[in-house]
Amino acid sequence: MATADKVFVNGKIYCIEPRNKCVEAVAIKDGKYLAVGTEKEMEDFVSSVTEVVDLEGKTVLPGFHDMHTHAINGAYKQIFECSLPEGQGITLDLILNVIREYVKDHPDFKWITGGNWPFHLLSQLHKELLDQIDSTRPIILIDFSTHNAWVNSKTLEIAGIDSTTPDPEGGQIIKDDQGEPTGVLLENALNLIQPHIPERKKEDIYKAGEWLSEYLNSFGITAIKDPAVYEELLDVYVSLAKRNKLHFRLATHLLWKCDYGNAIPYEQQIELVYNRDKYKHDRINTNYAKMFLDGVPAFKTGAFLEPYAGDKKENYDWKKMLLVDPEELKEDLVKLDKEGVTVKMHATGDAAVRIGLDAIQAAREQNGYSGLLHEIAHNGWVHREDIVRFKKLHAVAEFSPMFWYPSVFHKQKETILGKERADRTYPIRSIQQTGANVVRGSDWPIVPTPDPWVALETMVTRQNPYIDSSEILNPDEKLKLEEAIELFTINAAKTMSLEHVAGSIETGKFADMIVIDRDLFNISSKDISNVKVLETLVEGEVVYESKGEKSLEA
Repeated sequence: MATADKVFVNGKIYCIEPRNKCVEAVAIKDGKYLAVGTEKEMEDFVSSVTEVVDLEGKTVLPGFHDMHTHAINGAYKQIFECSLPEGQGITLDLILNVIREYVKDHPDFKWITGGNWPFHLLSQLHKELLDQIDSTRPIILIDFSTHNAWVNSKTLEIAGIDSTTPDPEGGQIIKDDQGEPTGVLLENALNLIQPHIPERKKEDIYKAGEWLSEYLNSFGITAIKDPAVYEELLDVYVSLAKRNKLHFRLATHLLWKCDYGNAIPYEQQIELVYNRDKYKHDRINTNYAKMFLDGVPAFKTGAFLEPYAGDKKENYDWKKMLLVDPEELKEDLVKLDKEGVTVKMHATGDAAVRIGLDAIQAAREQNGYSGLLHEIAHNGWVHREDIVRFKKLHAVAEFSPMFWYPSVFHKQKETILGKERADRTYPIRSIQQTGANVVRGSDWPIVPTPDPWVALETMVTRQNPYIDSSEILNPDEKLKLEEAIELFTINAAKTMSLEHVAGSIETGKFADMIVIDRDLFNISSKDISNVKVLETLVEGEVVYESKGEKSLEA
């Protein structure tokens, strides 16, 4: 009989598979579960060298997975950029005060960068507001979607943008009645300023990476997908892994023919995908790519089958909203599928979702089922006829960010899309009920935090967790708690090809687990967002321990 390195007893340990299985003890050896069951059953694995930990009745779950987090970039923004306030009731005055203080506190910064300004302020934004704060240094503030920017006059001057500058393809320079740029740049217009922004210091990016693991582990996150990775980020991830500082499992979606957020030419992106193997590590899987099919509804750049509210149908062509040619997309999917590369496609509108599914169908028809679980990311709106296609095509529906509840953002969508269509947002349960694989991503730092507990609560309630309100958004799409947890655990593990080693607490799997401060199945669903992680373990080793709580003792 093997001897365990650690045994955890006296707990409520939710195994996830099979569903609703709960045990009181586990034994761990060499980073994997040696046994799962009763405290009595664990006695056979205990010797004088075994560390026995009393869970004191606390709840244990498998480590959570975040299937859409721009992790290093989020960490960098948190540490080195001006982070604007987010949430309900954010005003322009509040944002300007934050910018003003940040500029004053960083006199040595040659460029002021940051962001996450909300869409509802768009009509109020102007370069002169930023000029009044600082007209000598360029200021660039990205919106919550990362697709648009608000800049001052100095930035426009450096980029050579003036009244004569034409809109780039797929983008717009907002101009006033006199034809002068206002300082707001939409979609691909960001590419006009991108080449002028100084490169981030390598040492700062590494500092962000060093900070990242503990931050993610503090939320119980033990595996992630970074959905927009390029060589600079790969170098950091690999460095962390080689120094045993990457305390989570990682899948890197390498950019493929993408313009957003970087100035890397297509040729370099494609070359990196084909040279991806040199970055592999035990905890890093690089067999993934990322494409953008459309923009975002808030700025009327999401591709919808029907026109936006107030737009005339005879003047509307949804194909012009796409960022890719549908036939080229099919060719690329077929090619990448054959190469063993799993593709994640950004698609917010139902037209974009449809062409993404069409491309996956083309790959299945030409290559057969390769076993690769290609993904549609976001899925804000999915046409009813396409709901069943996810299951049929072995396609993954990844839902992010977490605004599947009534909020100021949803009110904006009602204005842009019309209330009936807006209220059909995020059909999580509809797709889940077909038997398709459904997962969740945070999209941090598009949202202010990768904290999964707010997202879990709102997936179950479809209510705003920050206010006392009975209003529910699309209640038919609520999930049961046990269903919702699977999106964060075993379902996500499948999309990372880790279901045999992670995603549930089972004998032979890696001991990636979290200890939390309350029993999810015996509290109000409105209390889920208050969950605190006490400990996070990866392969049986404690990688995070809450400083505010009494630690578990052997």
